[in-house]
Amino acid sequence: MFSLEQAIKEWRQQMLAAGITDPSMLDELENHLCEEIKQQVNSGLSVRRAFDAAVRQIGMPGVIKREFEKMERTFMKKTLIILAGILGVLVGMALIMPAAHLYKEEGLVHDAIVGFGWGIPIVLFGAGTTFYGFKKCKA
Repeated sequence: MFSLEQAIKEWRQQMLAAGITDPSMLDELENHLCEEIKQQVNSGLSVRRAFDAAVRQIGMPGVIKREFEKMERTFMKKTLIILAGILGVLVGMALIMPAAHLYKEEGLVHDAIVGFGWGIPIVLFGAGTTFYGFKKCKA
C-alpha cells in the first residue's frame, strides 16, 4: 500500500543526497510538492499518481540543485558588483574631501587639482557600477 508520508520522506532524502541541504529550501520544495499533489488529487488522480506527477513537475534533484547553484552564483556576482561600486564611491570621496578642504584653504593648488582629477572619475565610475549592479539585480 502506498504511503504518501513515506514517499515524501524518501523524496526529501533524495534531495538531501543530491546536495540540497538548506532546511528552508527543502521545506519550501516540500510545500510546493504537497500543493502540487493536492491539485493533482483534486483533478482526479490517485494519491500515488498525483505524487509521481508532482515529482515530475518539480523536477529531478540534480536539476534542482544546479538551478539553486546558478541562482546563488548570480546573486553573489551581483552583490560583488554592487560592493565594488560602493567601494569606488568611498575611495573617490576619500580623494575629493581632502581636495575640497585644500581648495577652500589654499585655492586651486596642484594637490587639490590631483584630488579632484582622480576622485571625481572614481566616484562616477563607482556610482555607475553600483547602479548597474542594482539594475542587474532587478532583472
